[in-house]
Amino acid sequence: MIYVLAYPRFEPRVARNIAAFRSAHEPERANLVDPHITLVFGVRIAAPGAFAAFCQRAASRAREIPVEFSGSEIGYDPFEKTHKLFLVSSVGTDDLLALHERLYDGPHRRTLHPGISFKPHMTVASNRDQSIIERLDVMEIGSFPIAGRICALEVVELADNKLHLLQSIPLQGQKRPRSDRNALPE
Repeated sequence: MIYVLAYPRFEPRVARNIAAFRSAHEPERANLVDPHITLVFGVRIAAPGAFAAFCQRAASRAREIPVEFSGSEIGYDPFEKTHKLFLVSSVGTDDLLALHERLYDGPHRRTLHPGISFKPHMTVASNRDQSIIERLDVMEIGSFPIAGRICALEVVELADNKLHLLQSIPLQGQKRPRSDRNALPE
């Protein structure tokens, strides 16, 4: 299965807190993949190289995306049959939605499930038992909003329970307004 993932860069303390929370509450996935936003969900592609090239073209004009997660919610994943705790984006949502649409604007579009709309989020816990998810305190990660920046996308293949990088797609750096040109980089 092929996925397109966006890995937000966080300040080191926040990154450690997210990693620790995920290790405790979704250890298998935390060992498989770093905290991420999935932009293309598990598609079967006969020519992964051609798909990676398509993704490169689809993201060619995309700029780095500042993101903030302003809250959390619990959702049910009918494919994995688990309940999940999501950090939900507030800042960057429109850019992520547009990028998601461009990345699905190809022959694999038929893999989108009707009735399931894309909502940019980062999963931090999962369990078959909803009551376990409901008892979690997401504030262990830190106070909201949790800010980061998406600087690249990765096209990956899940095979033999491991992710294999097919292509990394850097996003264009943000242009600063004239008044900020002398400011230090973030």
